[in-house]
Amino acid sequence: METFIVYLDDKQYALQQIVPMLPAKGSENGAANWILIGCPPRLNRHTGRWLTHSAQKKWRQEWTREATDELLNLLRDLGNTVSVRTVEGPLVEFTKQVKGEVGVARVVDARRPKLSVNLSPVTPDQPQEKPNNWTLPGSVLAIGAAIVMASE
Repeated sequence: METFIVYLDDKQYALQQIVPMLPAKGSENGAANWILIGCPPRLNRHTGRWLTHSAQKKWRQEWTREATDELLNLLRDLGNTVSVRTVEGPLVEFTKQVKGEVGVARVVDARRPKLSVNLSPVTPDQPQEKPNNWTLPGSVLAIGAAIVMASE
């Protein structure tokens, strides 16, 4: 049975990435073992300051449950074995830990790319994108818009 480790941070984007990988319902490819790993957004420092560690952990688990429920149901309907986890610590180390538990597995990074943010790799050999030097700070864009409006 093939095992897939899927990192996700957005429900719709993950569905767009995973659904094409699935065999047609009733095909003879057999079921697979899927481990869905939620990567919840970081709490800002103000929120994190007032929540206890256990409340933060509970929020992260609830976020992961909500983000994976649709994909989990879809995979189970196709006869796959599915488990859900919430990421803890650096992604590369977490991937090594999960691979140590399940053995050989394919790692799928289904996290939504973000503008001007380089996502941390999930495996040591994952290629890194170069930083985008063409991004402009918001203040520069606002000044440019003000100049254009003033010239008209």
